[in-house]
Amino acid sequence: MRRDGTLILCYHRVAEGVEDPLHLCVRPGNFAAHLEEMSRVREPSTLADVSVPSRRPRVVVTLDDGYRDNLTNALPIAEAKGVPITVFVTSGILGNHRGLWWDRLGTLLRSRPPHVREIDLPISGRNVRLPLGSSGIRADLVSVRRHLLPLRVTEIERALDAVSEQWQVGSASPPDAQTLNPEDLLRLAASDTVTIGAHTVDHVRLRDRPAREQRDTISGSKRELEQSIGRTVSHFAYPFGRRDDFDDRSVDAVRSAEFDTACTAIPGMAHSSTDPYRLPRRMVMDWGRLRFRVQMQRWRLG
Repeated sequence: MRRDGTLILCYHRVAEGVEDPLHLCVRPGNFAAHLEEMSRVREPSTLADVSVPSRRPRVVVTLDDGYRDNLTNALPIAEAKGVPITVFVTSGILGNHRGLWWDRLGTLLRSRPPHVREIDLPISGRNVRLPLGSSGIRADLVSVRRHLLPLRVTEIERALDAVSEQWQVGSASPPDAQTLNPEDLLRLAASDTVTIGAHTVDHVRLRDRPAREQRDTISGSKRELEQSIGRTVSHFAYPFGRRDDFDDRSVDAVRSAEFDTACTAIPGMAHSSTDPYRLPRRMVMDWGRLRFRVQMQRWRLG
């Protein structure tokens, strides 16, 4: 049974030859192939048109977080293919050389001294000890990340600093995981191909955070980005974006901040009846052309 709607795709990074335990990167060649394939069967569009009737089923390309390779790698490909992209920027990273905390965590785990078999995380006044090394860096990263996610980002950063000091190793983000700076943001925003969206100030997991704290980071990101680029920012994406990563207070805060739409990471298609503040998206991985073509077909029929 055919179930066409607007397919909203979620990317994070477009980069090659990097360590990628969380599978956030799509190689430039594959990204170009994806854009060609989606243009062949769908109408590339923007979130502004997500509920507008169309003669062809639509596809919207989004990229989360605000990595610099969105400018250096993704943008030239999107411009060459004529496909609009929306870049959801975590406003607090602009000019922050420390990068995003999960990249710092990856650096820490890769730099772990050979004799260390566990990590001690100072969390909320207590010490959480987790085993390391039994199943590889991805398993370690996922395990530690799960314990850090519920915390405020400032608490996460303090925990990483403590581990870095304890192990006597660096914890800077890898050079390939640089985030946008203010000049980069202006260059992105200057392209007719790009829509800038907001992704909170600090990329905190919103669920269970106090309502005021949620409002501050959501509306703050909109305000800071609008001041930076000199135009209205109308679209938002919930950090992490799964059902257990935001709550009704998050949605209320997005609505109160006067965004037009908000994207989740909940799988599905967007239809005219879909809540504009709970738009589903499909996560994209580093698939080759044929694998992506098959996945597009599955999404259309699923």
